[in-house]
Amino acid sequence: MTEPLASTTDIPRAELIDLYRTMVLIRKTEEQLVLCVEAGQVPGGCHTYIGQEAVATGISAHLAREDVIFSTHRGHGHALAKGVEPGPLIAELFGKATGVSQGRGGSMHLFAPEVGLLGTSGIVAPSILQATGAGYSFKLLKKPNVAVGYFGDGASNNGAFHEGLNL
Repeated sequence: MTEPLASTTDIPRAELIDLYRTMVLIRKTEEQLVLCVEAGQVPGGCHTYIGQEAVATGISAHLAREDVIFSTHRGHGHALAKGVEPGPLIAELFGKATGVSQGRGGSMHLFAPEVGLLGTSGIVAPSILQATGAGYSFKLLKKPNVAVGYFGDGASNNGAFHEGLNL
């Protein structure tokens, strides 16, 4: 029988549990969303974040409320990790006025500035330049804030990726 691995982290247990809870919240919300999509209850396209929960959870755990994120067509997990409540997120996907974007954004155009989510997009790679611009504005304004641009592997083959790196 093998010995259990020694802990390789200095993260307090309570914080680890909070991170785990966020990942489970994202997974369970997305799983319920899949059921709604399969039942034909969600209008428009819908791309889930299942299997990527740790990315948004880990990044958002280090962001302040005033820090901003820009996301992709798979932005539900980013939104939840940044502080959007599941109810308003799901209401948005159902096209309800109680949604985070008053039912106008749907799955791929979420907007919740009150928690620092400044937009998601169905287009590949705009989040890179949006975050670059926001970060540059923070620098010019001498603000300590952070701007995060989430993107997938397809975005690294896009001009916006290289333009963002150059800035």
